[in-house]
Amino acid sequence: MARTKKNSKRQRRKRKLILFIIEIIILILVAGALFVYSKLDLIKSKKLDNTKVGKNEVSEETQKTFEGYTTIACFGLDNREQGVYESGNSDVIMLMNINNDTHEVSLMSVYRDTYLNVAGEGQEEKFQKANAAYAYGGPEQAVTMLNRNLDIDIDNYVAFDFKAVAQAIDILGGVDIDVESEEERKYLNDYVSYTSQYVGGSDEEVEHTGLQTLNGVQAVSYARIRYTAGDDYKRAERQRRVLTEMIKKAKSASLPELNSLINTVFPQISTDLDKKDIISMATVMIKYDMANSGGFPYSKDTFTPSKSIGSVVAPCDLESNVIELHKRLYGTDNYTPSETVKKYSEHIVDVSGYTAEWKADNRFSGQDEFFGNGTQTTDDGSGSTEDTTE
Repeated sequence: MARTKKNSKRQRRKRKLILFIIEIIILILVAGALFVYSKLDLIKSKKLDNTKVGKNEVSEETQKTFEGYTTIACFGLDNREQGVYESGNSDVIMLMNINNDTHEVSLMSVYRDTYLNVAGEGQEEKFQKANAAYAYGGPEQAVTMLNRNLDIDIDNYVAFDFKAVAQAIDILGGVDIDVESEEERKYLNDYVSYTSQYVGGSDEEVEHTGLQTLNGVQAVSYARIRYTAGDDYKRAERQRRVLTEMIKKAKSASLPELNSLINTVFPQISTDLDKKDIISMATVMIKYDMANSGGFPYSKDTFTPSKSIGSVVAPCDLESNVIELHKRLYGTDNYTPSETVKKYSEHIVDVSGYTAEWKADNRFSGQDEFFGNGTQTTDDGSGSTEDTTE
């Protein structure tokens, strides 16, 4: 009998201990969630005015496909001290496409100099460089530009400037980047002094090529290089590489680092994502799996439509590139573009003279980047190609 009472007391103590441990864990989780939730107030919320956001008419089947994904437009602004609320050229234009079932993420750059219709909703068509859309009408016009030209339906946007990126990288202890050549190192260092004046931080130059840890100023300078082989196409690739490495570092960051990151970067971000959206997305990003990345347009060449616009990137042609985009982002075979995209495509062909057939016959006529069977190649103009699959 005494032994039974003793065992019963032990069991009660054990049960109480287990319940106590569970309560502590729950309290920690709740406190952590409340902490993060309170920090979200630091982000500048700017809801999109949906009356100013244009979309194309697509089939019911395409609309159902969109529902299985979350597509977020990311704009990196070249606006110096104006702040993310103000208009500025979006020198970084990326689409982050999340498969809601598999949590795979596709990261696609839209080349800033791509010749597209940048007009806002209800405005007369205006074809010029894609990065001008944000400067003309903020996130609404930039999102409209992407929706109209690419036949997509963007759910949300995030805008930031290079200062936020540099500060975030420094907090994370830098990012590991392979500086591939002396030419790349030279141009990187040419940007360092100017970048450090703008974003603050070290003006230390990169002393050698190869894989190394770059600080915030160096990484932003690396992402701005556009004068090596590959020009703006290669720059967009560098931007994706820096962002990917930042996400890797953030996933393994300590709590103090994450707290510093939140306090520093959140006030420099503008988005229409609400707290609930951000919390739910955070759980996805923990499982971040880069399924595909690349640049749009896939088949392209350059031309100069006018002196005022300058040299631009021409899709060869827009219609076939949009078909490829839907295959890569949404897994859609034999996609039929909207009448709007077909009309834009015809206009670009009329102005540039470049068709998909012309490009196929002149494969190495200029800088090009082609995606086939998951392989990305960059043509340096010499006729040779280098596998740069990410």
